[in-house]
Amino acid sequence: HFFLNCFFIDVYPKGCISDLKFKFRVSAVFIHDGKLLVDKYRTEESYCLPGGYVNLGETSSEGMIREIKEETNLDFKIVKFMGIIENFFTNFDKDKTHEIDFYYKVELNEVEDLQNFDLNRIENDNGFLIHHHFKWIELSKLNECNLLPNSIKENILNDTGIFHYVIKED
Repeated sequence: HFFLNCFFIDVYPKGCISDLKFKFRVSAVFIHDGKLLVDKYRTEESYCLPGGYVNLGETSSEGMIREIKEETNLDFKIVKFMGIIENFFTNFDKDKTHEIDFYYKVELNEVEDLQNFDLNRIENDNGFLIHHHFKWIELSKLNECNLLPNSIKENILNDTGIFHYVIKED
């Protein structure tokens, strides 16, 4: 059975955990002047990369361009596909979650547009107001930042080529 709500597709094949939420998302790695753009994630202690959910019928690259435009109100282009992280975790709402996240390196179509970029934006995502609190993190200080998932840091800093990680909490 497939049930689609605003953010998750709940998949219940025979023999699987029925309370597992599935998320297909994309994340943008945007570096400008030696700094990485991150978004505060629910708490002041952790950050995530800009991005969001891919819509049904949308490719991951189409979702990447749409999501980063919705969040930043800036026009980006994809430079390259970086990799995938499969993450099994319990989210802030205590939902057991299986997330597949495609990572893309992106750059602005027009660098001059960055002059008007508001680091604190409110996005209307299908009727849900999302408060974004963007921050620039110097790459030299990235390892001191609580960027989730932490496994992405080395790939951002060292451009290690295409990666694939599977993260399962115990």
